Amino acid sequence: MLPGYEIGPRPGRCRMYFRGMAAHPGLAALRDLQVACRACHVCVDAGIIPEANPTFAGEWGAPFFLVGQAPGPAERQTRRPFSGRAGKELDRWMLRAGFASAEEFRHLTYIAALMRCFPGRNRTGTGDLRPPPAAVKNCAHWLDAELELFQPQVIILVGQMAIARFLGPGPLEERVGRSFGKDPVMVPLPHPSGQSRWLNDALNRRRLERALALIRRLRVSLQQDPKATRARASARLTASAVSAAKRRE
Repeated sequence: MLPGYEIGPRPGRCRMYFRGMAAHPGLAALRDLQVACRACHVCVDAGIIPEANPTFAGEWGAPFFLVGQAPGPAERQTRRPFSGRAGKELDRWMLRAGFASAEEFRHLTYIAALMRCFPGRNRTGTGDLRPPPAAVKNCAHWLDAELELFQPQVIILVGQMAIARFLGPGPLEERVGRSFGKDPVMVPLPHPSGQSRWLNDALNRRRLERALALIRRLRVSLQQDPKATRARASARLTASAVSAAKRRE
């Protein structure tokens, strides 16, 4: 567990929260944002998808922020990001990246996506549709607002679409295994879907291991200087919460 986080009881699970952030004004702003996102049906009204099922998850003050592509059919049912087979693979990756458990990873990471609802299956039923540009555009303001509120220290980019959203177009071979930026640090990962053949190449598997090692080092760096981490997070979260409050006035 990272210093600065506490674990408290919750039926059937544990709860992690950033110490001193439980009553933070940004928490109210995040809750308002989440309520609004869950009620969104813009893409249904536009005829892009047949039903709305906005999916995201995470704790206020989480130091890691993960951006994926879109929910899949499993997430459509559970409303929990990465709850299908790809999610199980992602959890295994995060154990290799140094998280104590899949639960710890998910409590220290806010998980969002470019498109918040399931885009549907392709015509052959062999995979999911790529998120339509119109849907990604409709959902962009949710992601922008979350990033402004959280001001994350580390952003994990999962899949080519998420990587391109932050870093522009480019091959995975030039992205995975490297970090980009400093504040925040961005770490690209391939998509953990079984449909992807990218990891069939041994060189790409080594790139993935380098990326997971980067996440491990970033996690350790948060542990090594907990006071600075808490002070930095508090200042940034306060600034973002004040900004959000002004917009609501």
